[in-house]
This record gives sequence, structure tokens and C-alpha cells, in this order.
Amino acid sequence: MMTRTGPAPSNPDHRSQGEVRGLSPGRWIVLCAGAEAIGMTAAALAAKLAQHVLGDDRQATTLALAVLVAGGLVEGGALGALQASGLRRRLPQLNARRWLWVTTAVAGLGWAVASVPGVLTPDDGAPEPALPLVLAGALALGAVMGAILGAAQATTLRRLVRRPARWVLGNTLGWPPTMAVIFLGATTPESTWSTPSVAALGTVTGLVAGTALGVVTGRFLPGDDDIVPAHARSSAPTRPM
Repeated sequence: MMTRTGPAPSNPDHRSQGEVRGLSPGRWIVLCAGAEAIGMTAAALAAKLAQHVLGDDRQATTLALAVLVAGGLVEGGALGALQASGLRRRLPQLNARRWLWVTTAVAGLGWAVASVPGVLTPDDGAPEPALPLVLAGALALGAVMGAILGAAQATTLRRLVRRPARWVLGNTLGWPPTMAVIFLGATTPESTWSTPSVAALGTVTGLVAGTALGVVTGRFLPGDDDIVPAHARSSAPTRPM
């Protein structure tokens, strides 16, 4: 009997640490960075447009608010769409539409609400808050929004993964640094900056913020051992983190 002495066939399921089938950490980071670049560009343009709408007329507040909300919804929609496109490579049964809607609602409206004070508050010459105070507030807001967004998105992961609460933890940890970068970028431009300059800064801010989000949350993507087999999903219990 002849024995095969050649190299052993590679295991197609063998992956580098942190990689999951169809969705590598690098791909996830690119998706998050791209989404935030789109979103922050839209949000920056919305903030600039809201300033133009307001001008010296404080009666235009409703229209300015609508512009801010629209910019925030673009940010949330971009994040939800690109994240869902990546997760569907790992979880084909993911309800991408529901993921898109909950992400748009929480991330988009959350960012719009956070933008309101900076745009609608009259410029009365008072000194701006110190940068450490701004960043501390951004970290706190990021933790709260991350927990809410993670919990909302986790409802879409139930029955698909065994530990959906891990996704809540990942977002709670991932959004504070992301929000700090966003606030740093949002507070940099003066009212005299041109629209193209504001848009360019928004794009760069989004790329950096999205990269931070992707790096942290990518470590909490569901792995092979965390995915519930299709035949067991109707009765599969979920486990704590």
C-alpha cells in the first residue's frame, strides 16, 4: 500500500486569530471607516447648511433642525447599510433591513440630537468649553449611545448567535473613542470656514472615527463557535457575555 508523503491539505476553516469566515477584521474596519466617512461628511455639510439657514434669523430653527436630522439619518443609514452588508457575509440569515432601521434610528437621531446645541446656540462671544471637558462629555455620550445602539442591534442578532450581549459590550467600548474623535473634528472648524473645508474635515474625521469603531467592535464579531446552527435557532437559548 502506498502512503502519501506530500504536505497535508490545508484546513479551509483555519483562520488567523480574530478572523471569521467571510468577514475579516480588515474588511470590517474598512466598512466602518467608509460608513463614518460618508456619515460625517453629510453631518458636517448639514451643520454648515443649518448655520446658513439660521443666519441672524432665529425663527428658522425648525428648518435648521430638519437639516440636522437629515444629516444624522444619512450617517446612521450609511453605518447600518455597510455594517449589514458585512455581517451578511457571516450571518446570511441576518435581517439586514431591520439592522438598517435600528441603526439609522439610534445612531442617526443620536448624532442629530448631539449636534443641535452647537449649531442652534447663539454665538454670544462666551468662551468655548475646554477641550478636556468636551472630550470627557464625548466619551460619556459615546458609552451611553454605544450601549443603546448595541442593545438595539443585538435584537437582530438574537437566535442567530449564542451571546448577543457581547455585541452590546463591544459597542459600549467602541463608541467612546469614536465619539471623542467625532467631537474633536466637529469642534475644530470656525464659522468662517468654507463649505469644502468643512466637508473635507468631516470626511477625515469620519475615516479616523470609523477606523476606531471597526478596530474595537471587530473583536466582538460572532465567531464560528458563537453562531447558532440553522436547525437549532427556533429554540436556541442565548447566553450571557
